Amino acid sequence: MKTQISVLVLVAALSGCSSVYVPKIVEVPIKPTTSVQTPPASYRLAASHWSDVSKIRDEATRLSYQVSQGQITKAQAAQYLDRFRINLVGRNAVDDDMYQIYLRSAVDSQRGAITTEQSKLFIQNALRGWQQRWPNMQSKPANPAFTNFLMEVMDMQPLK
Repeated sequence: MKTQISVLVLVAALSGCSSVYVPKIVEVPIKPTTSVQTPPASYRLAASHWSDVSKIRDEATRLSYQVSQGQITKAQAAQYLDRFRINLVGRNAVDDDMYQIYLRSAVDSQRGAITTEQSKLFIQNALRGWQQRWPNMQSKPANPAFTNFLMEVMDMQPLK
């Protein structure tokens, strides 16, 4: 009887084996950790960048003359200059951001909320922020012409 019980226990134990998960051993290829990575391509400004900066400067000079003659307001001049730069070089995150700051500064100055000196400091601080971010940016725009125009006006180092 003891033999039959032990055989039954053994059969019962073995019958459960088909429902037990047994992991399969699979060979997983290992990538070497010392792989050679190609360095990112070096950044270059667009070929037309500095001539575009010059064109924006010329347009800004023309518009500032109209402001001084009372033909347009500072805010209108800022908007015209923005349209000019978009038609000339297109949009990019750096120039778009700097334009928003430039426009806000022009509007605040025009309504007397800030002085011309405060307006200048507002723009310079934003430009300094871009100078700090620029070296670490992953996707730099090829033609930040508007921002470099402002850097030139503020006598600051351009983004390169």
